[in-house]
Amino acid sequence: MSAALLLGTVLLAAFGLAALVLAALLACAWYAGLHRMRTASADLLALRLLPVAGALVFAVTVVLPAFLSYEPHQDREAIGPLLVTLAGFTVLTMGHGIWRGWCACAAARALLRSCGTGKHWAAENGHDVQVVEAGQPIIAVVGAWRPRVITAKCVIAACTRDEFRQVLAHESAHVLARDNLKLLLLCACPDALAWTPLGAVLSERWRSAAEFAADQRATGDDPHKRVALASALIKVARLFAASHHPRHALTMPVALDDVEGRVRQLLGPAPTASVRISRGLALCALLVPVAALPLYALVHELIELLVAFGR
Repeated sequence: MSAALLLGTVLLAAFGLAALVLAALLACAWYAGLHRMRTASADLLALRLLPVAGALVFAVTVVLPAFLSYEPHQDREAIGPLLVTLAGFTVLTMGHGIWRGWCACAAARALLRSCGTGKHWAAENGHDVQVVEAGQPIIAVVGAWRPRVITAKCVIAACTRDEFRQVLAHESAHVLARDNLKLLLLCACPDALAWTPLGAVLSERWRSAAEFAADQRATGDDPHKRVALASALIKVARLFAASHHPRHALTMPVALDDVEGRVRQLLGPAPTASVRISRGLALCALLVPVAALPLYALVHELIELLVAFGR
């Protein structure tokens, strides 16, 4: 095997192995008590992306420089089955992640086409809302790269003017936070965690936390706005419950995630979740390349063992 192909195989294998290890550690920490913490949406996003992001940092900032620094220059080297298996597993998870992301984008485009064109209203924070003739009570941010706020006329009819204004402020908060792009990252995350119940749990917990955060950004501490949004959530949730339509991909509907808990938070004081985990993980990502500098020789020895295993 050529040196370039060997390097690519080693990086893929290292990425896959590190992602598996980090996913296992995350699962242990989650079920050991992390799931009981009140976690901010940024922390939940960081936890879900941890296996992929951590594996990428490890492969690029540790394995790559160690390999380039200590690998002898030679044209060909035989590799063992373990390295090939790990690299193939990584390609499989990446391919499945790309497929899931493509399917989510295609579903969002299909939803936009089915809604057709409609008149545009001026919304909060300079964003437009598209009012469509739809057979379902949709009110959501749709799409990832160029998200749009779409609403059906029945939703407008069900809310008062103040209530609908707060619904638009809530959806505009999702647009400003790029929540649909984050949702795409969760859908397309290329790791084995996506095949487990924990991956789905983390994604759903993130959606709920993102809705709480959007409620807070839309209303602030204004009691009038908070009551108006709480009332709108109840009315729109009843429309959704009566329609029995499934949730579409790459959409952030206003009243599908923990409506009861969000109304309770809007109508009374509730503890806020501070962002701690994501900052700690970001600090670790910055420290890993520095801490690995004196360990390049050891890392290369482990790479050689991985390459030769079963050969």
